[in-house]
Amino acid sequence: VIIAVVVAAFSLANRDSQNNADNEQARVNGAFVLKVGNDIQTGVNRAIADGFATSDIADKLLLIDGADPALGELDLFDATLRYVARPQFPPTALIPDAEQPFGDNETGAGASVTFESVAIDGVGGAADDVLLYIPDLRNDVCRRINVTANNVLPTAAPPEAAGENGAREGCFAATADGTGTYFRVVATDVG
Repeated sequence: VIIAVVVAAFSLANRDSQNNADNEQARVNGAFVLKVGNDIQTGVNRAIADGFATSDIADKLLLIDGADPALGELDLFDATLRYVARPQFPPTALIPDAEQPFGDNETGAGASVTFESVAIDGVGGAADDVLLYIPDLRNDVCRRINVTANNVLPTAAPPEAAGENGAREGCFAATADGTGTYFRVVATDVG
């Protein structure tokens, strides 16, 4: 009986330890995603300060190599301009088999991150607020992002769309499998 109690206590302690490790990993990954969002925001602000038109962010601010300045395009990760360095996400932040959201480090090929002009309640009026979207995040990372960015409980389900309740930053789960997408307003009233 004593051996059974000791084994059960040891198993319970290991399970709690693993849960704590998983929670800490999700917290660290969530903080990383928020930092990347802040870095992208800073890069966008630098590009605007250098004369890039805010109305072109959604269509002409590129996250892949090959921007054509003659068309008004700008590569945010241009090594010469140095607006921001291309981030590499830890695999533990992404769903299994997900590609790097910002693509490979050389050309950005395979990037899944996008900018989109939308209307956010409480931020702007028309569909002229530009959001950054980073897809393929694990659900636990998505929840941790919302804990930090929006002061919600860790057990709260992510919203179904970006910008619900006027949030300027956070994570939403729009897929059936609960895959999270980080969003951040990088520009307002750009129309």
